Amino acid sequence: MNTITKVILATTLFSATSFSYANDYKTTIEYRHEYRDGTNRHGDRIKAFLDTGKNIGFELDARYNNDQLNTMFDGMTMNGSEFAAFYYKKLTDNIMGIGGLSLDFTPDGLVYVPYARLNYRFDNGIRLQGRYKWKFWDYNQQNINKENYVSKIQEVDFWLGYNTNNWDYQYEFQIWKEMEGNALPQFDNKDTNYLHNFRLMYTYKTAEGTMWRPFVEVGNVSQSRYTDNRQTRYRMGIKYTW
Repeated sequence: MNTITKVILATTLFSATSFSYANDYKTTIEYRHEYRDGTNRHGDRIKAFLDTGKNIGFELDARYNNDQLNTMFDGMTMNGSEFAAFYYKKLTDNIMGIGGLSLDFTPDGLVYVPYARLNYRFDNGIRLQGRYKWKFWDYNQQNINKENYVSKIQEVDFWLGYNTNNWDYQYEFQIWKEMEGNALPQFDNKDTNYLHNFRLMYTYKTAEGTMWRPFVEVGNVSQSRYTDNRQTRYRMGIKYTW
């Protein structure tokens, strides 16, 4: 973990603790494990979320991969970390607007990710959400001809969810396009890619008001830049909110 990532992690966790004691807004810590059956790789993510109570929020995550195939928690290496700051505003009783910027620290360099998001919640528990974002790489990559390029990707994400009592169901669809003409392909030798994901989550609320939310996910994601092979991505994790 590089120095700047350590500083951001320490600052965010300290701020999360401070704000959680300073007001009624919640802080959430999430752990998630995943497995992809095409590449036979395991991975892990730890994420912290903070709402300051003043229409501003922060997120920080750290991602880890396992060096060996079909191996969990052995030879783990850091695969990157991401820090995000965002502003949100309630536009109506059912609509929330969000705008933010993420800084994604990869092993090779920094990626800037500005985004805008709109959430709509029906009174019957159904919700619709959409997000548009750009990804700007701050470092050169090389294509198959060993030519340098700087990647720029446009992405659109959609969510359809339903909440009833303690259960939450969510479907997610993402699609993105590489805007640089001489860049590496994203999927099947083309400049676009997509994924589907379904999540089931249960909420257990304690007498003290804290929440435990275990969840499982199943997704369909690409396996290669150069073929049309797809793979199943399995995830399981838990969120703790206080």
